[in-house]
Amino acid sequence: MADATITESTSQATSKRKPPEVDVKVPEVENLPQHSEPWKNVQNNFLPVHFLLLTVNDCEFRSCLSFLKEDFVKSYRKTLGFVYFGSILDNEKVKVAVMKCNMGGAAPGGSLVVVPKAVRILKPKAVFNVGFCASLNKEKAKLGDVVVCSKLITYAFIKQEEDRIEEQGVRVPLNKGLSGIARHIGDGWKPPVKNSTDLKVKPSTNGVFLSGPEVINDPKRLAALMKRFPEATAIEMEGEGLYAAAHDLNIEWIVIKGVSNFADGKKSETDHWRLFASVMAASLVAHILKDSGIFESWPHFEGNYAVG
Repeated sequence: MADATITESTSQATSKRKPPEVDVKVPEVENLPQHSEPWKNVQNNFLPVHFLLLTVNDCEFRSCLSFLKEDFVKSYRKTLGFVYFGSILDNEKVKVAVMKCNMGGAAPGGSLVVVPKAVRILKPKAVFNVGFCASLNKEKAKLGDVVVCSKLITYAFIKQEEDRIEEQGVRVPLNKGLSGIARHIGDGWKPPVKNSTDLKVKPSTNGVFLSGPEVINDPKRLAALMKRFPEATAIEMEGEGLYAAAHDLNIEWIVIKGVSNFADGKKSETDHWRLFASVMAASLVAHILKDSGIFESWPHFEGNYAVG
């Protein structure tokens, strides 16, 4: 009981303070490129890309751009909207595309809609969903830690009986390629925190994500979900759409997100952790992508370019 009290009080103290200062320059919106490169130019210079980084919120998007060389460009295609292209810092051979989708999986413009279009046009080797999430277990993942998906559970599909719930969703592990890499993704990673004594950020490399259509910020709803899924580490909204699309396309996928809240009714108290959490997640993704040799034999998506 004493240990639980200590953990809770430490967590509360962490949530009330400002997140540590990051040791990376996150571009402001006003400093992003004003003009778009013609699509034919990026098609010649960047396509096919090696990886697609999919985000939702502005801070997630800008965090991913932080780990590209400063000469990244943006372009526009009617079927995709704006797409940013660049090379990973410290390894210009790795070409990535960074995009936004709308919140949720099956929503209009959500991950289930955007990913198939983007993969068919950009032809990446894998899709990374990068950003922030809610931790469901403060001992497994505290504020600022990065949850790396090893299993995804779609929790919203149920059959409601009078006295019980019958689960109708799926529980899926990663594909073999990223599954083996994810277990060691934190090896050698140095979180970009200016003063490492401020907070020891760690990756949760065996993370179990719940993915569904809700933004959870209610202790009763949280307790109900944890009763159904005691193994869950974190919860987010885009993974279910990403998985469904990637499964159909037969392409590698993964969700990697930093913790910005605990879904416990106090979300507004920790909203200022979103940027920090997103930077930590993007940093971990960039860390593994720099090691380009491990992906050298992976094929690009082989479908045809979409029209439009």
